[in-house]
Amino acid sequence: MLEVELWGILDELKLIPNRRLESVLIQTDSIEATTAIQEGVFRILNTTIIRRIHQTLTNVKQRKIQHILREENTVANNLVKIIRDRRLGLRLFEDTPSRV
Repeated sequence: MLEVELWGILDELKLIPNRRLESVLIQTDSIEATTAIQEGVFRILNTTIIRRIHQTLTNVKQRKIQHILREENTVANNLVKIIRDRRLGLRLFEDTPSRV
Protein backbone atom coordinates (compact mmCIF):
# COMPACT_ATOMS: atom_id res chain seq x y z
CA MET A 1 0.00 0.00 0.00
CA LEU A 2 2.85 2.39 0.80
CA GLU A 3 4.41 1.92 -2.61
CA VAL A 4 1.09 2.71 -4.31
CA GLU A 5 0.77 5.91 -2.25
CA LEU A 6 4.31 7.00 -3.16
CA TRP A 7 3.75 6.30 -6.88
CA GLY A 8 0.58 8.41 -6.68
CA ILE A 9 2.51 11.29 -5.13
CA LEU A 10 5.25 10.99 -7.74
CA ASP A 11 2.72 10.97 -10.61
CA GLU A 12 1.14 14.16 -9.30
CA LEU A 13 4.53 15.82 -8.86
CA LYS A 14 5.34 15.21 -12.52
CA LEU A 15 3.08 18.20 -13.25
CA ILE A 16 5.47 20.59 -11.48
CA PRO A 17 7.97 21.27 -14.31
CA ASN A 18 5.21 22.23 -16.74
CA ARG A 19 3.43 24.42 -14.18
CA ARG A 20 6.57 26.20 -12.86
CA LEU A 21 5.30 26.00 -9.30
CA GLU A 22 7.25 27.75 -6.58
CA SER A 23 5.57 26.04 -3.66
CA VAL A 24 4.08 22.60 -3.16
CA LEU A 25 2.08 21.16 -0.29
CA ILE A 26 1.80 17.37 -0.28
CA GLN A 27 -0.94 16.05 1.98
CA THR A 28 -1.39 12.35 2.54
CA ASP A 29 -3.23 10.20 5.02
CA SER A 30 -0.31 7.74 5.00
CA ILE A 31 2.04 8.38 7.90
CA GLU A 32 4.46 5.88 6.36
CA ALA A 33 4.62 7.87 3.09
CA THR A 34 5.09 11.12 5.02
CA THR A 35 7.95 9.64 7.04
CA ALA A 36 9.57 7.98 4.04
CA ILE A 37 9.64 11.21 2.05
CA GLN A 38 10.75 13.39 4.98
CA GLU A 39 13.54 11.04 6.00
CA GLY A 40 14.40 9.98 2.46
CA VAL A 41 14.88 6.36 3.47
CA PHE A 42 12.62 3.43 4.16
CA ARG A 43 14.02 0.05 5.12
CA ILE A 44 11.52 -2.19 3.38
CA LEU A 45 10.79 -0.14 0.27
CA ASN A 46 12.93 0.39 -2.78
CA THR A 47 14.12 3.98 -2.26
CA THR A 48 14.13 4.74 -6.01
CA ILE A 49 10.61 6.18 -5.75
CA ILE A 50 11.63 8.40 -2.83
CA ARG A 51 14.73 9.61 -4.69
CA ARG A 52 12.59 10.49 -7.71
CA ILE A 53 10.18 12.42 -5.48
CA HIS A 54 13.11 14.39 -4.02
CA GLN A 55 14.56 15.04 -7.49
CA THR A 56 11.22 16.36 -8.70
CA LEU A 57 11.06 18.73 -5.73
CA THR A 58 14.61 20.11 -6.09
CA ASN A 59 13.53 23.17 -8.11
CA VAL A 60 10.61 24.00 -5.83
CA LYS A 61 11.48 26.83 -3.44
CA GLN A 62 8.92 25.98 -0.78
CA ARG A 63 7.83 22.43 -0.19
CA LYS A 64 6.06 20.75 2.66
CA ILE A 65 4.70 17.28 3.28
CA GLN A 66 1.94 16.90 5.77
CA HIS A 67 0.20 13.91 7.31
CA ILE A 68 -3.55 14.39 7.64
CA LEU A 69 -6.18 12.07 9.00
CA ARG A 70 -8.20 10.12 6.47
CA GLU A 71 -11.38 11.75 7.79
CA GLU A 72 -9.89 15.20 7.14
CA ASN A 73 -8.95 14.28 3.61
CA THR A 74 -12.45 14.98 2.26
CA VAL A 75 -11.32 17.35 -0.49
CA ALA A 76 -9.03 14.75 -2.05
CA ASN A 77 -11.65 12.05 -1.63
CA ASN A 78 -14.28 14.20 -3.34
CA LEU A 79 -11.89 15.02 -6.21
CA VAL A 80 -11.31 11.31 -6.73
CA LYS A 81 -15.07 10.76 -6.85
CA ILE A 82 -15.49 13.52 -9.47
CA ILE A 83 -12.77 12.04 -11.63
CA ARG A 84 -14.17 8.52 -11.30
CA ASP A 85 -17.65 9.77 -12.20
CA ARG A 86 -16.40 11.34 -15.41
CA ARG A 87 -13.75 8.74 -16.28
CA LEU A 88 -11.69 11.33 -18.12
CA GLY A 89 -8.30 10.33 -16.74
CA LEU A 90 -5.98 12.86 -15.12
CA ARG A 91 -7.51 16.28 -14.47
CA LEU A 92 -5.82 19.42 -13.18
CA PHE A 93 -8.05 21.87 -11.32
CA GLU A 94 -7.03 25.53 -11.15
CA ASP A 95 -9.96 26.30 -8.82
CA THR A 96 -11.84 24.10 -6.40
CA PRO A 97 -14.83 22.42 -8.10
CA SER A 98 -18.20 23.31 -6.61
CA ARG A 99 -18.90 19.68 -5.61
CA VAL A 100 -15.93 19.68 -3.27
